Amino acid sequence: MAMAGINRRLWAFRRAFRHEILVSWRKPVVHWLGWCFPLLLFALIASNFSAGTLLDLPVVAVDSDRSEASRQLIRDLNAGSHAEVTVADGGLPDALERLRRAEDYAVLMIPPYFEADLLAGRQPRISLYYNALFYGAGFYSTQDFSGLMTDLNNQYRPWLLAASSRTMPVLPNVSLDYDSLFNASASYIYYQQFAACIHLVQLFTVTLTIWLLARARPLIYQRHFAAAVLGKLFPFTLCYTALLMTEIALLVGIFDARVVGNPFYMLAVAFFYVMAAQSLGVMLFTFTGSAITAYSMMGIFVSLALTFSGIAMPELSMPWPAQLISNIEPLTHALYAMFDIFLRDVPGKPVTSVCALLMIYPLIAALLVRKRLYQRLIKPEVVQ
Repeated sequence: MAMAGINRRLWAFRRAFRHEILVSWRKPVVHWLGWCFPLLLFALIASNFSAGTLLDLPVVAVDSDRSEASRQLIRDLNAGSHAEVTVADGGLPDALERLRRAEDYAVLMIPPYFEADLLAGRQPRISLYYNALFYGAGFYSTQDFSGLMTDLNNQYRPWLLAASSRTMPVLPNVSLDYDSLFNASASYIYYQQFAACIHLVQLFTVTLTIWLLARARPLIYQRHFAAAVLGKLFPFTLCYTALLMTEIALLVGIFDARVVGNPFYMLAVAFFYVMAAQSLGVMLFTFTGSAITAYSMMGIFVSLALTFSGIAMPELSMPWPAQLISNIEPLTHALYAMFDIFLRDVPGKPVTSVCALLMIYPLIAALLVRKRLYQRLIKPEVVQ
């Protein structure tokens, strides 16, 4: 008897699954929300994070010395890959005004008597200020500066010691072996783009889930209502999982992103993450009076997910209420797991834990909407 009930529910699931594939294939909206628009946005984001985006960033120089040494310093900084240096004709006020208008991301200040103090061994002070309001551009415009200062010190130190009749002490030859877990400067392109892709997958998953449920009133006539709802949503679970894996493959193939961990772990995390996102869409639709209200609430929800996911600000730097919101969001756990698989060879146990955590969202959604979703679908939905 129990097996007969299970078989009937499986039959209802398969019937809804096949029907949704046949019907949705002929709907342009499903294609736009399912893969066309996400891939177009992926291409647009790719153009923003393409090679050269964080290179040749505008930097303004205030040369108060106008000596051969100061001009050489400006030329050397300009020759680097991150900064494109121009000299401010109006001095420091002009440079600060350009910094406020975001025409330049950093200001290089060379003091008066720079060359004279340098040759006299008085250690002149050179300052480089960058606009920290710009998340990446301001900081990356300064990347060549520290190396330039090191080269400048190495260039003039032997000459000054020789001029002062001093000898440089013999330093021990120390070998240093190091390897970085994650080079944010070299990997900035796919680091930020990958985070944007995961955000967009959640956005479109929740949107399409609400759109489907707004047109799912015929399911109330199904004997096995819950199985029919799962069968209606499951094709898009597979669709968005394949979409996310396709975008990751494009990151690896086009942008030379290097995945250290097991790609099958990424597939598992992506699958459960899409299920969690769909469960949020189901709850938004169920506990709102109309699809328009659900879409509005979705915008607020996605904004919170973007703010507290740990990309714009590290989670450990947030106050405890913000950390609580961050850990409630499924996006946060999926991002951490995906980045971990990107960076290192993660064993299967932590991935299983993340997948189990993401599975909690569908289970909670099922308990909350078990009866309410049916009542919600009985109400006629105004489809626009």
